[in-house]
This record gives sequence, C-alpha cells and structure tokens, in this order.
Amino acid sequence: MAGKLKSSRNAYRHGLSYPMRSDPVTSAKAGAIVHALVGENLDGEKLRSAVEFAQAQVELQRIRSKRADLMAKVDLNQPDMHELQRLLALDRYERYAHTKRRRAAVKL
Repeated sequence: MAGKLKSSRNAYRHGLSYPMRSDPVTSAKAGAIVHALVGENLDGEKLRSAVEFAQAQVELQRIRSKRADLMAKVDLNQPDMHELQRLLALDRYERYAHTKRRRAAVKL
C-alpha cells in the first residue's frame, strides 16, 4: 500500500496526476486525434482503440513538455541529483505511454 501512495505522489509531483478529461484543451486534442483516425466511423472496437491511442499520444506530449521544462532548469555544470532522478522518472512514464499507444495502434 505504501508503494502505491508513493507512486501517486510521484505522479502529482511531476504534474501528471490529473486526468485528461478534466482539461478541456487536452480533451480537444485527443478528440481531434480520434476524429483523424476514425472519422465518422463509430465502430465500437475501432473507436475504443482510437480513444486509447489518442489518450496515450496526448500523454506523451504532456510528458515531453514536462521533460523540456525540467531540462531547462538543470544546470549541466553542477547537476542536482534530485532533478536528474525526476528526469529518470519521466522516462518510466514515457515508456508506459509508448506501450499503451503501441497496443492501441495494433487494434486499429
């Protein structure tokens, strides 16, 4: 249980904890991706796969944006280990999002 609590705090600290549904801009981006993938075809399975793909793609964009922000703060002459660990944590989030996107793309 302690591991899950720590993990949820990590996502919060990295700015990745809020659901995409609650952000209208992010939801609009995902909706545009879904529309580009399926158009007006509202087939259930294909639509679900397109939504999963779009959510993973938007999540990748969020992670990359957060990484760029962190990289701008890192002093490469005197790196702070805490900041470098945060960058490593973002790699794990990115790998997970890549996996979700890849699995959804196979179903499309």
